[in-house]
Amino acid sequence: MKYRIGLIGCGGIAGTWVQAVAQHPDCHIALTYDLSPQAAAQRAAEAGGRAVKDLEELFGSDQIDMVIVATPTPSHPDLVIRAAQAGKHALCEKPMALSLKECRRMGAACQRAGVKLAVGHSLRFWGAFLACRRLVAEGAIGAPVSGSIDRIWAARLHPVAEAGKDETWRAQTRNTGGAVLEGFVHEMDFTRAVFGEVAAVDCQIAGDQEYAGLLSPQIVQALVRFESGALVTLRTGGTVALPSMGYWLAGTEGALRFTAWGGPLEHYRHDFPEKKLVECEKTSAYYLELCDLIRAIEEGGEPENSPANGEKNVGLGLAMYRAFETGRRVAFAEGIPLRLPATYQNTQW
Repeated sequence: MKYRIGLIGCGGIAGTWVQAVAQHPDCHIALTYDLSPQAAAQRAAEAGGRAVKDLEELFGSDQIDMVIVATPTPSHPDLVIRAAQAGKHALCEKPMALSLKECRRMGAACQRAGVKLAVGHSLRFWGAFLACRRLVAEGAIGAPVSGSIDRIWAARLHPVAEAGKDETWRAQTRNTGGAVLEGFVHEMDFTRAVFGEVAAVDCQIAGDQEYAGLLSPQIVQALVRFESGALVTLRTGGTVALPSMGYWLAGTEGALRFTAWGGPLEHYRHDFPEKKLVECEKTSAYYLELCDLIRAIEEGGEPENSPANGEKNVGLGLAMYRAFETGRRVAFAEGIPLRLPATYQNTQW
């Protein structure tokens, strides 16, 4: 095998990576590690690899060339930096980190070591999103000028009496950076991939208010201005019992719309008698993400999900929270929010 991989973190997403790696003829998961030896052993059995008992053995092993970091977000910086120091390429799950400072530490370590780092924004490679990016690049809707990107999950009832009792890591904002960074960062990455660099963002957040013993789900809504002049609404959060996803992009000559990640896309143009349905790529987005990293390793340059791109996605998410906290628009320069401390993290919303 050309690329022998060490899988760090053997929870739910690790199963997806085991499947994606298995599709690539030049890749094999050779070693696995998790705080739970049982979880590491299970993933090792699935992948045909071997579980190790500590990270020192994994990073020191000459049996691997690359690591996949599939652990909770706070651990990403140190694990990626240790991989770089060991001369291993890395594919790190999203979000890259919880602050711009940590993103920069990761990118700098990989650059010094001469290894590649890809951040796991898989959604840009998912069927409908990939087709949408291709069509926009081909000029299918002219210049993109506006859009609405909605990802609303089905929230459960949240009695006030149960508030704060969920102790899983994803329930703690200090660990996730909030819903915007934990989940919606995928959509932010896609939006940036289509519309370009962000110029400014305004944001409002509602929810967690008591109504007759129940707490309302959180809703985050941002208005993002891009350097091109395009204006896009980003919306995420929850509605009780009713999930709702919807994506549309409008341009100077037409529009694209879809509601399912796998498609199909609806394509509208001024010169079409009616909308056209566009079928989408069925290949695993995670497999394509892996292929993109390998292309960068073999051909040079950066993967699409480069450290710089990952930092800009984190910056947009943090700027949304900052705009809400201060009640003021956050301006950007070259895709990075201005006057946002590099150490700023969202620990409240």
